Amino acid sequence: MVNLTIDDKQVTAPKTATIYEAAKLNGIAIPILCHDKKLKPFGACRMCLVEVEQMKGRQIPACTTPVTEGMIIRTSTPDIVKARKMVLELLLLNHPIDCPVCDKAGDCDLQNLTYEYKVDANRFTDEKFHHEIDYNNPLIERDMNRCVLCGKCARICDEIVSFGALTFISRGIETKIGCEFDEALNCEFCGSCVSVCPVGSLLARPFKFKARFWSLTKNKSVCGYCGTGCNLTLGVKDNKVLTTLYDENQGFHNGQLCVRGRFGYQFINSDKRLTKPLVRKNGKLEEAGWDEALELVAARLKDAGASTAALATARLTNEELVVFKQLLQTAGCGNYDHSAGYAHAALTEGFAGSFGASASPSTILDIQKSDLLLVIKTDAYETHPVVGFEINMAVKNKGTLLKILTDKSGKLSKLPDARTLVHTPGSEIAIINSLAKVILDNKLVDASAAALPGYAALEKELAAFTPEAVSAQCGLTAVEIKLLASAYATAEKALILFPVGQAYPGHTAALANAVANLALLAGKLGKEGGGVLCLSEKNNSQGAVDMGFQAGIGAGRIIDGCADGSITTLFLAGENPLVSYPDHARVQAALDKVEFLVVSEMFLTETAAMADVVLPVCSFAEKEGTFTATDRRVQHIKPAIRKVGQSRSDFEIFGALIAKLGGVAPGTPASVFAEISATVPGYTGMSYASLGVEGQFAPVELKPAFVMPNAPAVTVEPGKLALVTGSALYHNGTLSQYGEGPMHVCPEGYVEISRADAAASRFAENDLLTVSSAGGSMKLKAHISARMPQGVVFAPYHFGANPVNQVWSGAPVTWITLAK
Repeated sequence: MVNLTIDDKQVTAPKTATIYEAAKLNGIAIPILCHDKKLKPFGACRMCLVEVEQMKGRQIPACTTPVTEGMIIRTSTPDIVKARKMVLELLLLNHPIDCPVCDKAGDCDLQNLTYEYKVDANRFTDEKFHHEIDYNNPLIERDMNRCVLCGKCARICDEIVSFGALTFISRGIETKIGCEFDEALNCEFCGSCVSVCPVGSLLARPFKFKARFWSLTKNKSVCGYCGTGCNLTLGVKDNKVLTTLYDENQGFHNGQLCVRGRFGYQFINSDKRLTKPLVRKNGKLEEAGWDEALELVAARLKDAGASTAALATARLTNEELVVFKQLLQTAGCGNYDHSAGYAHAALTEGFAGSFGASASPSTILDIQKSDLLLVIKTDAYETHPVVGFEINMAVKNKGTLLKILTDKSGKLSKLPDARTLVHTPGSEIAIINSLAKVILDNKLVDASAAALPGYAALEKELAAFTPEAVSAQCGLTAVEIKLLASAYATAEKALILFPVGQAYPGHTAALANAVANLALLAGKLGKEGGGVLCLSEKNNSQGAVDMGFQAGIGAGRIIDGCADGSITTLFLAGENPLVSYPDHARVQAALDKVEFLVVSEMFLTETAAMADVVLPVCSFAEKEGTFTATDRRVQHIKPAIRKVGQSRSDFEIFGALIAKLGGVAPGTPASVFAEISATVPGYTGMSYASLGVEGQFAPVELKPAFVMPNAPAVTVEPGKLALVTGSALYHNGTLSQYGEGPMHVCPEGYVEISRADAAASRFAENDLLTVSSAGGSMKLKAHISARMPQGVVFAPYHFGANPVNQVWSGAPVTWITLAK
């Protein structure tokens, strides 16, 4: 720490702080336009000028000048105020005075500073700019006439998003922010540029003309999409969520959001929301009252008893999952599951065996503290974009080495010095086993490993996974495998990341065991910046595991039970297996045969349309409870709006059904969370009050052991292409279909093929192709890409209008043919 004086106040600050940061830490405000805590100092706007006595009273920018011991600083002398007024006059010289029609009014830094410094006239005159306004983008409007050239949009796109869509164009008075060759904006549409823009130059089009900033109620919440657990501020007016608001001090991510979090909120107030219960009468779903619908469901649950089964979405709160379990147990049901049964297996089977806990031993905060990141599949960026931003910053700002083991290239492959090893689809477990074999053979094993259970058996079982043997089937060379093993083992702090989810059927227990073995052999656990992080798909996937919402025969066999008649009543809470589970024909046949189907949903999904009773439920913005992020960060959510229509929370629905079955309904979500705190390992001592705004980590107690994974044989079907499924950057599960933002950018499914395969078959971009597999056929538009290796194709799984599970079997690799 250093000692300094700011405006006659003795203060201290870290040695690495700038004058601006030191002042802010000590409650002294210095005006600025070009600064954001996530970005490197830039010094563009000159609003933060201060005087430093040791520099003979010169005016210097506070945001780029580091503090030194004994520094004496003055932030608001008459000369400084005069200089700031002149800066504002120069900024306003070419800036249009169109505040009455600018959506940024009330939240505009330039407007607020102009008011604060009483700049009510301008000594300078010049012509206003007449740049063409870009209205073409569905999410981001660009008006460079309002731009103050702070550079924050270009810097955040480069430094954090690592896309580089925006930059400075031209020089002098003609300088402006634009895209390469001054073309239209075509990027990831994360909206980071909009969030940091201090004026109305970049606007969120879905929010345009919806409300003034000062008329919004700001409600803190947690994103309802992926498992990253990003904090949100919802802008609410007239009981509608109209936008998300940026707060650079919010969450570990400092307010940074992806396209889903920033632009995918529209499902909350969608006109497609179910607002009343539906009951099937004479073969048709008709509106009904809650009493009628709940009586029907309760009577059926009571009669069906053990022949009842349930499948739940991992978007339910922890409290709802606990009460759902209580309902099912009250009804005598012992078969329930979530996430298609296999999407949680990496935790419930893999890590449970390897670590003695169904949770990751590392957190997202470890990413920027690591020396080496080993990412299994580049899809980690698409599945968890804000985690991708953390990887970007680790590599670009901290010099972290990035190694990628994947079946296709991706965004992460473009990072500086990233080493991408593209392997044959389905061979990743064998490769990781081979990495472990190299570590053993080269005596790179950590001293603690030999004492762990299963070490001798692992050493014996790995004998067959020599780099030479594995290279023959995986598409990598033995040298590449050896180099990767050496780099990983010799890094002081190394972290492995891999995504799981319903679109990744190969990322289950065996993969989790393989990466756990690698981390244990090399001694990477128990170190800050090291270990393993499993990236769970949905916002409460980890919570569903922690709450133990899996019992009995599992999701796959529940579907089989519906088909063979052993399951007569099925309760689906937020699940849409007709779209998101593999093998559409099998699921459809099973749901056709089940005697009584209950669905609690926000929308009349493809599955809900088959139900006997549909119960309308709330979104995350209308209820209270907790979510547990992928790194076991437990966070509290509160209602931001009143319930839409007659919808109810799942908590209320399950409680009412328990009461109708003669049980004791839970009191409040807070009382259920108290039970969770008393019974769930890691949650001890937690309460809504202690969680606060940022939440708390549930600690993971490890009991490590080596578990030999079964590496499936890599098969090839001659003349066919290998289809791998996954997530598109703009979507998460099937919920994002109801968010207007994601659908503006990515409205339908597609099949992504390599340039070589496209050329060989004479396919062109957007050609409508027939995709055929052993399970069926469908039509998808072609997307030709440089990232796909020859012989491999990719398709996202999110879309109900034309679901890829018509051809996707549920195997890690589905063999297909393509034809026009």
